[in-house]
Amino acid sequence: MRKAIIFITLLLTFSFALIAQEVPVEEPVLPENETTQDNSEIPAESTEPKEPEIKTEEDYVYKTNQPGDWFIKVGINGGFPIQPETMKFGLDLNLGFYYFFSHFFAVGGDVSFDYNPTVGEKVFYCIPFMAKGVFQYTLGKFEIPLFLGLGGAIERHNSNSYFGMIIKPEIGLFYRFNPDWSIGATCGVSIMPQWYKNSEYNYTGYILNAGVSVRYHL
Repeated sequence: MRKAIIFITLLLTFSFALIAQEVPVEEPVLPENETTQDNSEIPAESTEPKEPEIKTEEDYVYKTNQPGDWFIKVGINGGFPIQPETMKFGLDLNLGFYYFFSHFFAVGGDVSFDYNPTVGEKVFYCIPFMAKGVFQYTLGKFEIPLFLGLGGAIERHNSNSYFGMIIKPEIGLFYRFNPDWSIGATCGVSIMPQWYKNSEYNYTGYILNAGVSVRYHL
């Protein structure tokens, strides 16, 4: 009987040992994105103040024209009279100064000297001076200014003088071959009404001006 009890005890002990070896030990499940890395290895966040970011030249966007820029325009045009028909082809010499309030809008003024021969072998002289607004569109190195001028003109033909209003819409096309200089062409119409006490003598002159101009940018 004693031998049977000892045998059964040994058998149960051996069986529990086998079961203990077969049962897997489950590892603890960590939350997502959590690691078991020792926190001591993570460097502490620096408390030193960060240096301000310094922008380089590549961080800025430069436009051809900036607010505060100027340009000076010098031009020579041919004058093609549309009305009156008694006038012949003449010339127009002009000088202008302009200031940019934005990269596409400028304000300035022109003064010019015009003359046109007439069929009676006389000469029509005109000195217009105008304030002008300019809207300018830029396409690469090409610039397209749209001018609108309003001012007065001193006119003289034969022994007759007249001072009257002048209006001049104009368009141009310029090539900006370097930051300081551009060259191009302009075309516009000088509208010069003449009003008298006797309305029978009232008329409006129209002269088409087209030519070349050079601009210096500063």
